[in-house]
Amino acid sequence: MEDKYDVLVVGAGPAGSAAARKCVNGGLKTLLIDKKKLPRRKACSGIIANLSQNYVLENFGPIPESVFGKPYISRGMAFHFPSVGTFFADVDCYMLYVWRDKFDHFLAKTSGAELQDETRFVSLEQKADGVEVTCEQNKSEVKLNVQYVIGADGFNSHVIRNFAPDVYEGLPWAHGVQKYYEGKVDADDRYLYWFLVRGMGPFPWLNIKDDQIIVGLACPVGQNFRAMFNNFLEYLKKNHGLTIKRELATEGCIVNTMTPLNRFFPGRGRVLMAGDSMGLMHQGDEGISCALASGGYAGEAVIQGINKGANTLALYKKLVKPEMETALDQFNPFRMRATAASTSVRQPSMFKGHSFRIKIKALKDAWEFVKSEMVMEGMLPAILKNTARRQILRKYKIPAAE
Repeated sequence: MEDKYDVLVVGAGPAGSAAARKCVNGGLKTLLIDKKKLPRRKACSGIIANLSQNYVLENFGPIPESVFGKPYISRGMAFHFPSVGTFFADVDCYMLYVWRDKFDHFLAKTSGAELQDETRFVSLEQKADGVEVTCEQNKSEVKLNVQYVIGADGFNSHVIRNFAPDVYEGLPWAHGVQKYYEGKVDADDRYLYWFLVRGMGPFPWLNIKDDQIIVGLACPVGQNFRAMFNNFLEYLKKNHGLTIKRELATEGCIVNTMTPLNRFFPGRGRVLMAGDSMGLMHQGDEGISCALASGGYAGEAVIQGINKGANTLALYKKLVKPEMETALDQFNPFRMRATAASTSVRQPSMFKGHSFRIKIKALKDAWEFVKSEMVMEGMLPAILKNTARRQILRKYKIPAAE
């Protein structure tokens, strides 16, 4: 690792790798770092939506066969309503199933950037002509001089906490944990299940990959996660025949609520943020498509800033604004289906063929679920405000894009 680069990208996930790939293709000397030893696990279903497949194929090439899990494809989402059961929302294209450790490592290696794992970002200082960055590698401090930094280090970004801690002030947080089990469950392994059941947080989910049953839960910080998770397991045992032989693994992360609160943060000065780090997340925790897109836009903005003297941050805000709008759409019930990362427009409604009475029961379950579980401070009012503005004025007001 040298001491001078055009660009430092922090975080070797999809957003960071997309940013690095774009910068390398633009002729920039690029360093991509990750604090973990690669490949590293990540709490994620590993479903690669249609938009993400296209982006990866065009910018990184075909995904290696070794990256995939079984089943090879996901057919969509299954929504479980306590009063009326499970309804399947199919997509009209195949969504690929991957293991995130292998997928992310493939992207990072293929980015073409100099890749340094087990290298931790410590701090940065912005100057008139660049950024001085301190990292830690092998327990030793390393000083870097770069023109731009692209932060793509996840929901709880150390880059943001160092240079813009005000971004997180008053922001509600949640724990996201998924456990892997050997056992049996009455579920179709081609679907990701979302249980709209009160008392189990905003996103209790289940999916199956390589015959491993994956049970996950998002729980607001401050609530009793263990009790909530155990309640969810008991619900699955009672209603979906879950039997557990043994626990295989646990993955977890801390999740912010920047998207539903419309508190995106594209960056400041010579530091741009991408993916989860800037607050981009779709409903159902799908974040790969917007991570890839925003990472690529960040790289393009940096290229234009270095090569053509463009206002890098202003250009990035313009490029990434549609991704912020789509993320807000994903928390808008009138726009969610139309803006999914994999198209479902040619598929019939998941309620097609069911009586009006069943539909009303399902909608009542959904409303009671939203009222009960979207209780993190300010979340439901913000979602309703954003939805109303979009439906009445035909556009969102996004402070971060101005």
